[in-house]
Amino acid sequence: MRLHTLALIIGAASLAACAGSADDAAPTGPDVTLGTVPTPTDAPTPTAVDPTVTTPVAGDDADPSGTPSTSLVASPGEDLPTNAPGQADEPAPVTTLPGPLPEPSARAIELASFTRPVEATGAPGDNRLFVVQQTGQVIAVDDESNNVVLDMTTLEATTFTSDGNEQGLLGLAFHPETDFAYVDFTNGAGNTVIAEFLVDPATAQFDPATYREVLTVEQPFGNHNGGEITFGPDGYLYIGLGDGGSADDPNGSSLDLSSRLGKILRIDPFATDLESFTVPPDNPFVGVDGVDPAIWSVGLRNPWKFSFDSLTGDLWIGDVGQNVFEEIDLAPAVNGENAGRGLDFGWSAFEADERFNEDQVSESHTRPVVSYVHEDGNCSVSGGAVARNSSFTDLNGWYVYGDYCSGRVWALDTTSVTSGPDGPVGEPRIVELLSVPALAAVVEGPFGDIHLVSNAGTVYRLAPA
Repeated sequence: MRLHTLALIIGAASLAACAGSADDAAPTGPDVTLGTVPTPTDAPTPTAVDPTVTTPVAGDDADPSGTPSTSLVASPGEDLPTNAPGQADEPAPVTTLPGPLPEPSARAIELASFTRPVEATGAPGDNRLFVVQQTGQVIAVDDESNNVVLDMTTLEATTFTSDGNEQGLLGLAFHPETDFAYVDFTNGAGNTVIAEFLVDPATAQFDPATYREVLTVEQPFGNHNGGEITFGPDGYLYIGLGDGGSADDPNGSSLDLSSRLGKILRIDPFATDLESFTVPPDNPFVGVDGVDPAIWSVGLRNPWKFSFDSLTGDLWIGDVGQNVFEEIDLAPAVNGENAGRGLDFGWSAFEADERFNEDQVSESHTRPVVSYVHEDGNCSVSGGAVARNSSFTDLNGWYVYGDYCSGRVWALDTTSVTSGPDGPVGEPRIVELLSVPALAAVVEGPFGDIHLVSNAGTVYRLAPA
């Protein structure tokens, strides 16, 4: 991948999320607090999550109960990064243990409370945790401060909406080699936009004057917008898009290779003189007539959260199901790269392993390695990250995921199962860890520890029980 040469001197920049994993999660305002803040009455205590806590079930498109808001207290001046909340200075070594792995016993430590958080991520060389609020704000958080570094609602260069329960600011990815960051949001017309900003490497402020639209995808309905964006091991940007919404994939978009809906895209996001982004020449459909060359993987309903294993490069996808099944898809890497290249995950010909739309054809359906049914309050999967560098050593090697409606959090021993050409190989070994309300995402933080993002307002860090 070509490097992007910066010719800008960055000064102090001005101040300028199925959402959640469920299909309807209505955002509110941009408030955040650290430390001792009021939490929802059905939320866990500040030190550990009650394994019995759940949220009400409302079917496939669940909406959590109201969330208290607290006032943002901005730090004085421009704070430089210290440690991410609750983190040690030195990360633990990456695990290379063979299976079966030691069984983890976990608790969840409350780090901070926000308004409708849907994502959290780190930036290269930065110790802060960047929390994405569906209402349009990115908050940079460490042990001493929390700063709004981006507010989409104040930008003059674009429109922004979070009116629908699956609309808003849904994704964030920092470029691994430059000072650019990328966001996934819905504009005033309800369409998906991937946009670029230049970020001050010291203060982490996004410069609103550098806003640039990389691509826009028209959305026929207000749900199933996807929202995950991340840079892969190859340095390219991967973009998750749902099937466009409504129900049952009415437009047959997910298996339509001329449509970007129901896909994972792979692009080089940097602009050229002629294009707002470029397509890597080794994308699987480059040069194929009638096929969008940006497509990397197909046949997805709403890949709300996906991630790459930082050790192996494997691609793990939590694909939100329709009425019966939720699924975890695994695409093994080849020599650390190419995970998911050209794979078809089956929707809407299949929901998990079961035939769904008879008029859709999926001859090379990649079957999920894990699926579960809508019972006991489960309704919408929230992926998911493999712990590799966590200070919680017994968690290393486990893929952690959960369900938005029931709030259950599970861990899958990655040594127990893999994905083969004829389906899963091995028997998945799964343990239930605990429960949090309105689980929107499970992510790896800047020090390698696993964090739980509750759309009800709280971000937690997993630690040994």
